[in-house]
Amino acid sequence: MYKLLIVEDVPLERRALRKIVQGRYFNINILEDAKNGIEAIEQAKLYRPDIILMDIRIPEISGLEAQKRIVKILPNVKTIILTAYNEFDYAQEAIKCGVVDYLLKPVRPEELVKAIDSAIVSLTKDLSGVSKGQSCASVDSDILRSVLNYIEHYCCAEINLNAVAEFVHLNPQYFSRYFKKEMGMTFTNYVMKLRVEKAKRLLADTNYPIYRIAADLGFSDPSYFNKVFVKYEKQPPYKYKQMISLQGVRGTGLRSKDE
Repeated sequence: MYKLLIVEDVPLERRALRKIVQGRYFNINILEDAKNGIEAIEQAKLYRPDIILMDIRIPEISGLEAQKRIVKILPNVKTIILTAYNEFDYAQEAIKCGVVDYLLKPVRPEELVKAIDSAIVSLTKDLSGVSKGQSCASVDSDILRSVLNYIEHYCCAEINLNAVAEFVHLNPQYFSRYFKKEMGMTFTNYVMKLRVEKAKRLLADTNYPIYRIAADLGFSDPSYFNKVFVKYEKQPPYKYKQMISLQGVRGTGLRSKDE
């Protein structure tokens, strides 16, 4: 589960960004929003986000100044700058601050999704120890992004390696090796981990019985779902739900004060 921080002083824009992310990603936990540069730094220290969506023109200190301080604390954070100002100097300074993308307002949902997808690919490579120079020469990052999007959309259906390989027009054997090299895990492991993350969110956010959650996530046999969940979480689904209830947590993320 990735943690995402929204830094924006306009409530309407904060809600719009949150809605886009919540509607698209099950594997992202949206933290409590920051409304100015000082809050952004404090939230970064406290919650250690993986991805930040940050406006440049915010109160207290600018988004770029906040980014300069945050990157000293979190050198691998993936920050996407949002701005209404299409100025070359801003873009240049943003790159120097370690910003991974620079989007102009009003941000189109498809542009934001593309930028977040790229950030997730980069984070996954960081976690699996794959350096930027190790990417397969014959398959670029756009193809990997397409693969991850496809898996995200269809992981709860009848998805298999051959179907995804065909989707990107690659030989299944070659695709299998490529995927493991880029992601640091097998295709099957990635799909199962993604399903388990979705299961955790449903267990936390709904009162659905476990057999329904299993079915919704593509498991025809609840006992197999239980086995897979235990493999990745070291506890059965019902224990995870009990733990969440005891912690008094409703959902997997902190709610915005505006909601």
